[in-house]
Formats: sequence, structure tokens, C-alpha cells
Amino acid sequence: MYLAHEDALIHLDHFLKKISDKPDSWRLISIEFQNNDILESRLFENLCLKSLQSSFEQTECHIFWVKPEFILVFFQGRALPIEKCVEEFFHHTEFKGFGRFFDILDLSIHWDTMLGVVDRIRKNKNVQQHLKTQEKTGDLSQDKNHQTTIDKPQNSSGLMIELSRDKLTQMSSVRAHRSRPLVLLVEDDAFTQQLVKLAIKDEFEIISAETALQALAYYQRHLPDMVFLDIQLPDGNGINLLQKISAADANNYIVMLSSHTQKEKIIECQGFGAKGFIGKPFTRQRLVDALQKFKSARNKSNVLEGIHGTR
Repeated sequence: MYLAHEDALIHLDHFLKKISDKPDSWRLISIEFQNNDILESRLFENLCLKSLQSSFEQTECHIFWVKPEFILVFFQGRALPIEKCVEEFFHHTEFKGFGRFFDILDLSIHWDTMLGVVDRIRKNKNVQQHLKTQEKTGDLSQDKNHQTTIDKPQNSSGLMIELSRDKLTQMSSVRAHRSRPLVLLVEDDAFTQQLVKLAIKDEFEIISAETALQALAYYQRHLPDMVFLDIQLPDGNGINLLQKISAADANNYIVMLSSHTQKEKIIECQGFGAKGFIGKPFTRQRLVDALQKFKSARNKSNVLEGIHGTR
């Protein structure tokens, strides 16, 4: 692991210049903490640094912490081990719902998007203020000859995740070739997570997300067959997430979870494409019934596709 947390932008520019000729195998996870006074505290800085070192020490990755609020993790190879390190990092820092998790960028395709991310960070007012503070205290590197030679992109999508309908369509074959259906559980309550996992682990693969942003990243990356989606999330409203997924993926199958079981709420979710609604607290049987309904719908869809395919 390589970790730059002092003069991170300078080291980042050198790194990008080094890999710019052969970016094909590189990927990026970008993490942004929401603006908060605690980010400037020495306590947070020490905790964050210690957590980065312990969470990623066994990985082959390059980490650039552009203080106070941006962390860029560049890596090669499989994404899952790094995702687990990110989850461990958030667990250590105890910023559940406070940190933001963004989509992984494949730099062979999204080089310009990555540069847009870096450019946005460079212009961030908190980063600029932090650099000025370093200059006043004499902590900033005195490398006066350093200049960035990275070309800036004409267009950039920034940091916010937007589901790509084209990308999801390209991945549609992934669903067809799975040996077991994949379920995405979007839920920040640990007890509910465990209950759902125990109910479905024998027949389904499962991945879980605790925030709306993490859920969007996982949906685009893994294209799950089914989603259990909580309405109340730390960083947003599950109904808004339902709308985004329904607009991007016509073949979605989403079941809402909520302690708010008013008829109006259920009708609203159905109007945005939800295939089911389970009120909290719920029993294991309610989950089993929802899963059986999903399997019946999928089997019916496969039969119809087979009929159309033989014509």
C-alpha cells in the first residue's frame, strides 16, 4: 500500500502522469466526507490516518488523501477485496451515513471522468482553504517547480452517481448466466440485515448497502436480480432511489421495506414500480413469500422470452 496524506495533490499529479500511458488496468474508488467541522480536527485526522493504514495495509493500492474530505484509492485487479477494505475503513471511523461511497471508475474507459473528479477536488473551497492554512504554517511542500501536465477533460460527470441505462443494458446478460439470483439489500439497520440474510442465504447470493449512494454504485456494478429497499436511509429517501432505478432498468424487481405502512405510502411505491411492500417489523415468512413471488415472476418472464425467441 502507498499512502500520500501530505502534499497529496502533488503526489497525485506525479502518479497520474506515470500511469497515463497505460491506464487500462487501473480503477478508482473515490470517497468524500460531507462537510463538517470535525473534518478539521486533529482527532479526526489521526483516526482517519490510522484507519486507512490498518484497513488497506495488505492491499496493492495507491491512496491519496486530499485533506480534509477527499480520499482517492487507485488499484488494479478485482474490485471486491478493495470494496471490503472501504467498508472496514468506514466501520473503523464510525462514520456510518456520514461518509459517501462513489462508483468505481475503470480508467481504461473513464480516464476523462477521473480527471474531472480530480479537477473538482482541486477547486473545492475546503481543499483550497486547507492548502492556504498549510502555507501559513509552513507545512506545504516547497517544490516550486512542480506543475501539473495532465490534460483536463472537456466534459466531466463529476462525483455524483447516475445510473446508466446503456451500461445496464450491456450487463443484462450477466443476469441470465447467474447460477443463483443476486439480491441487493439496501438497509442500514444491522438486525434487519441479519434477518434478511438468514432468510435467503440458501437460495440467493446477497450483497448489502447501507446508504442510497452505495446502493446506486452496487446496482450499476452488479445489476442485481432483486432488491429489498428500505424507505428511510441515512443519506436519502428510498422512494427516490426506487424512481432512479425504475427509470434506468425496466427489468428491475424491487420490494420496499418500511415501518410506515400507510396505504398512501404503499400506493406511492407501487406507482413508481415497486413489486412489493413489506412492513416492519416483519417475519421470515413475509420474506419467503416475497422471494417466491419473485421466482414465479422470473420463471414466467423466461417462458415468455422462450416463446418469442422461437418465432
